[in-house]
Amino acid sequence: MCRLVADPAPERFGKLLIDARRARGMSLQEVSGSTKIPVSKLQAIERDDIGSLPGGIFTRGFVRSYAEAVGLDPQETLSRFEEKFPDESSVATLHATIEGRANEEFVRRQRAAKGVVWLGLLMLPLMVWLLSVVAPDDQRPATPAAMVVEDLDSSEEASAPAREPRPASPTAPNSPPPGESEARPEPLQVAPTGSAPLTMEIMPTGDCWVLASADGDTVLSRVLGAGERQVIVARNGIDLRIGDAGAFAFAINQRPGRVLGDPGEVVNVSVTPSNYLSFVVE
Repeated sequence: MCRLVADPAPERFGKLLIDARRARGMSLQEVSGSTKIPVSKLQAIERDDIGSLPGGIFTRGFVRSYAEAVGLDPQETLSRFEEKFPDESSVATLHATIEGRANEEFVRRQRAAKGVVWLGLLMLPLMVWLLSVVAPDDQRPATPAAMVVEDLDSSEEASAPAREPRPASPTAPNSPPPGESEARPEPLQVAPTGSAPLTMEIMPTGDCWVLASADGDTVLSRVLGAGERQVIVARNGIDLRIGDAGAFAFAINQRPGRVLGDPGEVVNVSVTPSNYLSFVVE
């Protein structure tokens, strides 16, 4: 008789992390405290429940941080995760493409602004010259005289002998008339360009009201649904008012963000180039 032998079930990816965590004697709460990842998300990774995770670079960041916390090689663990769940790798590539296009648009606008400034600098001397040409004769600077005759006091005019006219003090050929300063166009001050922009990708895990401004301009004010994505790019800072911190998932410059508060908690956040690392998962 032939006996059919069923193929063994493929090993779950999450078991790799469970074994490593238990080998170190760590609880999920300890891993959560180290990585700033909610316990519920760590449990979803261990169950291979990818549908309960934010997806894309968020999930990849969670896996990398979890692996590092339990002593596994982050890159090797991430590669095994992508082999197990290839769809997640394609989603992460899409996220990177979106952010890359946002950065390209920012750089393009910076270059256009620089071009306008340089054009203004080149046109300024020409405008000064045109104004000097079309100005009326009585408003043009007087030509310095070659000789200056000293005036005599009226009371001494009859008795004092006539004095020889003395030449005026020599002036440089290109010097302005005495008492007048040479007119030079003031250089146009160019504001220094900022560093690489802040790119925040928002993808809530549940319905969440968000008010966001980039560099002082309001760019978002509405309820975002679970799985919906928004990308915000700013140079100086991003200000947020979040209606449900527990449902707010985000990444900054392709680095997954940490948990900002409890479910239902309203929080205010201000992210700048100097402090954004405090808002991402270590």
